[in-house]
Amino acid sequence: MDMHCKADPFSAMHPGHGGVNQLGGVFVNGRPLPDVVRQRIVELAHQGVRPCDISRQLRVSHGCVSKILGRYYETGSIKPGVIGGSKPKVATPKVVDKIAEYKRQNPTMFAWEIRDRLLAEGICDNDTVPSVSSINRIIRTKVQQPFHPTPDGAGTGVTAPGHTIVPSTASPPVSSASNDPVGSYSINGILGIPRSNGEKRKRDEVEVYTDPAH
Repeated sequence: MDMHCKADPFSAMHPGHGGVNQLGGVFVNGRPLPDVVRQRIVELAHQGVRPCDISRQLRVSHGCVSKILGRYYETGSIKPGVIGGSKPKVATPKVVDKIAEYKRQNPTMFAWEIRDRLLAEGICDNDTVPSVSSINRIIRTKVQQPFHPTPDGAGTGVTAPGHTIVPSTASPPVSSASNDPVGSYSINGILGIPRSNGEKRKRDEVEVYTDPAH
């Protein structure tokens, strides 16, 4: 995708047939926005300036600003797109470990912030740093790995946030009710209250007294 945006006076550096956009910026047909302007758009966005304000300040169309920022957040490059594109960069184990480290230190860290930090700390350069979408994919697939139980039920030991491993061999709770078949259906048995020795002795006497031989 080649971005030929309606630009500001910087575009006058390129010879060719041009015109003036609705914001008063001069543009040249068939020419992309100069890198110096693209870089300024990204810098203003990092400072918190809204795209519509960047558009008015640099006299670049709002659509062009949005495309440049979208491409930067996706690929990390301010260069205009080329036909055919490029292959995605493969992150090395060192880079993956760094991304995981940054995410553990600050779980709310955005992918583009991780990308900027990789560049600032010299972990990657502009040719090797992964794109924002690649960083998000690394976070999903390698940093926040879901829990996968093993056939024996023990699990892999890796859980996703908010999940807890519960052993499958947990013992059932021990009932406090009496094991006596008669007492278990009485009020005391249902409530789990043990009978006194007097009550048990009385029941034994009744059983002896009701001997069918008499």
